[in-house]
Amino acid sequence: MNFLAPALLVGLLAAAIPPILHLIYRRKAVRVLFPSLVLIQRSNRKTARRHRLRQLLLMLTRSLLLGALAFAMARPYLEPERVAGAAAGPEGGAVALVVDASWPMGYVHDGERLLDRARIAGDRALRGLGSGGLAALVVAGARAEAVVPEVTADLDEVRRRLQGLETTARYGALGEAVARAYEALSSAPTSMARRVIVLTTPAGAASGLPNPPPNSGIELVPVDLLEGAPPKNHAVLDVQARPAPDLGPGQWRVDVRVANYGDARVERLPMAIEVEREVKVRGFVTLEPGRESVKSFNLRLPPGTTPLRAAATIEPDALTEDDRRAFWLLPSPELRVLAVNGDPRPIPQRDELFYFERALAPAAGAGTRTRVEVVRADAFDPERLGTVDVVVLANVGAPTVAQARGLEAFVRKGGGLFIALGDQVRPVDTNAVLGKLLPRALRDVRTAGDAAASAEGGDRRLALVTTFDRGHPILQPFTDPGRTSLARVGVSRFMLLDPSPDAEGEVVLALDDGAPYLLIRPVERGRVALLTGTLDRDWNDLPIRPDFVPLLEQTLRHLSRAAPSEGRSVLVGQPAPLVADDARVARVQVEAPGGEVTAVDRPVDAAPWQFEGTVVPGLYRVVPDPPIDGLAELTGFAVGLDPVGSDLRAPSAAERTGEGAPEVAAVGPGGLGPEGRTELWHAALLGLFFLLLGEGLLLNPRRARPERGRAVVGSGAPGA
Repeated sequence: MNFLAPALLVGLLAAAIPPILHLIYRRKAVRVLFPSLVLIQRSNRKTARRHRLRQLLLMLTRSLLLGALAFAMARPYLEPERVAGAAAGPEGGAVALVVDASWPMGYVHDGERLLDRARIAGDRALRGLGSGGLAALVVAGARAEAVVPEVTADLDEVRRRLQGLETTARYGALGEAVARAYEALSSAPTSMARRVIVLTTPAGAASGLPNPPPNSGIELVPVDLLEGAPPKNHAVLDVQARPAPDLGPGQWRVDVRVANYGDARVERLPMAIEVEREVKVRGFVTLEPGRESVKSFNLRLPPGTTPLRAAATIEPDALTEDDRRAFWLLPSPELRVLAVNGDPRPIPQRDELFYFERALAPAAGAGTRTRVEVVRADAFDPERLGTVDVVVLANVGAPTVAQARGLEAFVRKGGGLFIALGDQVRPVDTNAVLGKLLPRALRDVRTAGDAAASAEGGDRRLALVTTFDRGHPILQPFTDPGRTSLARVGVSRFMLLDPSPDAEGEVVLALDDGAPYLLIRPVERGRVALLTGTLDRDWNDLPIRPDFVPLLEQTLRHLSRAAPSEGRSVLVGQPAPLVADDARVARVQVEAPGGEVTAVDRPVDAAPWQFEGTVVPGLYRVVPDPPIDGLAELTGFAVGLDPVGSDLRAPSAAERTGEGAPEVAAVGPGGLGPEGRTELWHAALLGLFFLLLGEGLLLNPRRARPERGRAVVGSGAPGA
């Protein structure tokens, strides 16, 4: 007799609980002499013997019940001493077992994990060797590990190591494990039949496993533990989350990539997005056989500065490990903006920066935190540029030479400069002091419309934004910019630019006559943006359009080179980069999903700062060590399973990666089929049912019926 889960046999100790409780709570009767009860003592002795017998039977039934439960959970089975089949070797041969312990081996087929089926197949192969056989054991888990590195005649030791295997979160070490198995068999006598038996998924069995060494006489036998049955698995492959200010304040867009690695169409597969273990939004997706799809979710989150734990989930299936993928929802780092007002007005609505300041108000942001400081043009001090990320020149006539030099140095070191024009701007003077930064030289102001346009022409005198560089990062939040309010912006006046053939800069937005409206130019480590219109309503109605807010936020974020508001993700086993721009951080503590904390010091040289212990999928927190005031937590990262492992299907011959890849030896009924093994846990559960029935009968004994015709003794009739 063997067990699929022998460790659960420790539950047999629970059978001692009822006798222990019986001894603890047994009460000794107190003898009280009462003359009137002498006549019924004999009857009491008979009743007491029946009661004691029933109590002993009840205690025994409860002990057997607990023991049967532990016995059934250990999954017992019977198997003949020798079973012919693909997994059995010749009498007295040498076998190197290669067991795939990667996470796809958690796939459940007919109530059993593939790893459990691998244990049974490996045990069958060991039994098939007989008394003169030799065996070795190699595991493809977190890495290729030779658990029993050399062939040995102690098959019980190999069997014990085999039964103790568990799956790991790594994937992809199978080929190296097979090579280690060839090395293990090299110590076996060449006169013996030598075989490498690979117990894995259909995809692993049909992959390009390394062939045996030439003239070694070793036979490679890949075993499909599904016995040719097609796998049915749905998986969450990837998650991308980013703020979606175009949808409203606090809105996020989450794109989830899912796949159907089965042979049947899946209708309306349930999906959900969890934030801090609470389901925020649900949905459904329909998947064709063998195809992938992207499902987009929109959710609204309250403003805050704390990273949020999130996960994308689908309905659990036979392989639950890839039905959930965790990710971080990270607030954007604070953006420090210095806005120089070139046309301040006493009436707020007429002020040059009225709409600009309200667009960047904290309540209007979605995943963005922006701190804006406004100064007048004559009060602009270039010495303060070291404390900001982006400088905005709003309708500033012409900076002084000192201001222009400070701005140039600021941009070249990595800062961002946003120039918005207006009637205060003097093109000649601005070209003279900012010519090294401008995407193109300014020419003159043009009024929209043609010479025939008149005041009665209405919209004919307005130019429209019709050209969008859809691939530019600034327009990333807009799925189709041509369908947003940006396409309805009316421009009455704008600044013409020099059409020089050597002009620099990318045109992000352009008017219907081809004139550039928003340009971006990199200058060494920094960037410069030029808006040929105004930030107020003097020349256009852009500030009152709903999409002005996300356009402005994305432009400022692009100029500052701020990282996107989404958590970084790596695969299990890959190093995770540690990001800490603050020079005060010399050491960090990385907290794994299970709570384990690891300290990592910043490298003293130019080596990358990274965390190597990504052995468990999930979310990892990063905090400074020791704590630093104002810097509670750094950017964390997510670790996910390798999505390649989700596809358990055997590739076709044309898809195989290796030349001369071996054919798959699917295990038939003589291998893993029901003829080779007799399951006993079903009988144990049936016995459990009868024990429960017996306990119920003992707890509810049939009560004695009242005697019929019993005489009632009275005092007689009155007056008798």
